[in-house]
Order: sequence, then C-alpha cells, then structure tokens
Amino acid sequence: MVQHYTLSTVETSEWCNKCGKHTPHRVAGRKLGCCIPCWDRSKAESDAEKAKPKPAEQQDLFGGGE
Repeated sequence: MVQHYTLSTVETSEWCNKCGKHTPHRVAGRKLGCCIPCWDRSKAESDAEKAKPKPAEQQDLFGGGE
C-alpha cells in the first residue's frame, strides 16, 4: 500500500528495509522518498571515492613509445 502525504509534509518516520528500523524519510510531492541516514551514508561514500587520489598513469617502459 502506498501512503500519500500532504504537500506540507517534509519528513516522516518510516520503516527502512536497509537499516532494519524506523528512520526519518524525506517526503517529496506527497510520496515517500529515501531514507535520510541511508542517503547521507551513500553520499559520504561517494564523496570519499571521488576524493581518493587517482593512480599515476604508467609511462612507457623504454620511452618513446615507438
């Protein structure tokens, strides 16, 4: 069953299957949105992945590349 919320509702506490408990969820356009702790966690992991230094490209072993 899909529950609809009023337009003024911004956040509500709902069950999160990923967290396994009641957590705050966003409400967007009268429909239940994402779990806020899960969103924050995935955003932090994404930012950490982007912040990792990229490995240097390997140069040609004997130079020249001919």
